[in-house]
Amino acid sequence: MAYNLEEQESIDNLKGWWEKWGTPVLVVITLACVGVAGYNGWKWWNHRQTAKASVAYVALETAVNNQDGKNIKSISDGLIDQYGSTVYGPMAAFVAARYAADNGDIATAKQKLQWVVDHGDRKEFEAIARVRLAGLLMDEKAYDKALTLLTGFTPSTDTERLVIDDRLGDVYQAMGKNAEARKAWQDGIAAARDGDPLQNLLRLKLDSLPEDGTAAAPAPAAASAAASSAAASAPASSAPAAKSSAAG
Repeated sequence: MAYNLEEQESIDNLKGWWEKWGTPVLVVITLACVGVAGYNGWKWWNHRQTAKASVAYVALETAVNNQDGKNIKSISDGLIDQYGSTVYGPMAAFVAARYAADNGDIATAKQKLQWVVDHGDRKEFEAIARVRLAGLLMDEKAYDKALTLLTGFTPSTDTERLVIDDRLGDVYQAMGKNAEARKAWQDGIAAARDGDPLQNLLRLKLDSLPEDGTAAAPAPAAASAAASSAAASAPASSAPAAKSSAAG
């Protein structure tokens, strides 16, 4: 087929452009296709992992209901090891920590909670893990470690700030630092949404707090228990709180 001079010039220009840019263009197109395929593959894999983890978590809840310590350990360890990147990893760690604390295995409870602090990708889970772990450290009178754990966290939501400040106040009160405890609880009240149950409980704690220079009175038992319950149920309602201040 014969081309006129103008058409032939266009064809020659196109050939020249392709010789110069054809390979880079093909590379970009190929990489884009690989990227799309990889993203879709990742979504499929992630969905599959989450589905498998959810089945395992149901089995873990059954083991908890049956107080089957052997299966609680094996299933929770499997969820943490194999599905730690899903929401079920930290939830399983909370369950294992509670069971361990209930049965006097404080070392295991601390280990599971520390895993959430170190490896959890969700800040709301990390906040609860720090609060519960600080409770265990309080029971051991390791107050400085508890303070480091709590102050080393930067809350991203009012709820996270509220539960952290609540526990901070507990630690300071246990140390006899009433002024610091008062400030922590006041900060927590300020961060809480109006009507938040924990806000009222912090007010009860403040009311029970003596002025500096007098003996510190413990916060009302009902307030402490309810505060622990509120903190534990925040983002992980399926993962019950640990015994004593371990869960709070």
